[in-house]
Amino acid sequence: MDYKSRIKMLRDQFTSNYTAMLVTNLANIRYLCGYSGSNGTLVVTKRKAFFFTDFRYAEQSKKEVGDAAEIVVIQKNAQKVIYDRIKKLGIKAIAIEKTMSLGKFIDFSKNFTGELVPTEGLVESIRQIKQKEEETLLKKAFKIADNAFAELMKVIKPGLTEIEVAAKLEFFMKSAGSSMPSFDTIVASGPNAACPHHQPTDRVLKKGEMVKIDFGATFKGYHSDMTRTIFLGKASKEFKKIYGIVLDAQKKSIEYAKIGVKCADVDAVAREIITKAGYGENFGHGLGHSLGLDIHESPSLSASCNDIIKENHIFTFEPGIYLPGWGGVRIEDVYMIKKSKLVRYTNTPNELLEISC
Repeated sequence: MDYKSRIKMLRDQFTSNYTAMLVTNLANIRYLCGYSGSNGTLVVTKRKAFFFTDFRYAEQSKKEVGDAAEIVVIQKNAQKVIYDRIKKLGIKAIAIEKTMSLGKFIDFSKNFTGELVPTEGLVESIRQIKQKEEETLLKKAFKIADNAFAELMKVIKPGLTEIEVAAKLEFFMKSAGSSMPSFDTIVASGPNAACPHHQPTDRVLKKGEMVKIDFGATFKGYHSDMTRTIFLGKASKEFKKIYGIVLDAQKKSIEYAKIGVKCADVDAVAREIITKAGYGENFGHGLGHSLGLDIHESPSLSASCNDIIKENHIFTFEPGIYLPGWGGVRIEDVYMIKKSKLVRYTNTPNELLEISC
């Protein structure tokens, strides 16, 4: 990764209101200098970058940050060391991220005599456009997830609990190289599938019902995301109907997504199909989101996002219909936007899958 060029891109966004930026969001720090630990602060000035951490991460920082920033290992009084360095640099106004914790903001407000300038989405806007190295890592994360799902389909059956299914899936991902799940794995069977973000329980899977599975793998910090709604046994007529509507909404929205199109308009394509089918009130979340070092990144495919799609944006397309007391269907695939076409990152087929049991 060319971290120095990323830091330069951040500098290029500086305004006359400040001469440096204090980066505290760990995902943004990782993007800018490669650090993957849990304690670190990055200060970027117009000419230099300084990375602050403690003794626990001294060796890790040498390997990951390298010469992307000057590494400062703090023994004690961490905040004071950072304040003193900022003061020594003669910084009178420094940009901060709106994601900074309240505790850190209060601390800096008390100790920094200059001006703290709130900013929103500076690093995140750079992260929207995926670089080639990121594409490679993302593809690996998706391959792990695809393979894990294939293994799960060999063992899933009635009699297992939702928690057991989630544990097996996470085991398969971990065994294939995932550092951790991208988020809490969702396994929702029968009527539980009506809850978009259901937490797995000890409910037992039964023949003749749906199972909604939403999950992702993480590879070197980069996340994958996929949802499949399968059926244990022969799918019912109503399930096939709902599944067909959701799949059609997904396909049409994918076809519409191109460079120059407004994100909200892509969401509208899927929403119109589901609404015309009579289930508009049962599709209450956005069509999709970007992802990378975070599982949810901007821009999003939602009614409220007026961003314009650019080359190397990556999106989930995940329409759904949720019917209380019955269940729900969500189908999620991920595509990267290229000039000539969309590149599919999920390789698991999304046609209706009936599990013999």
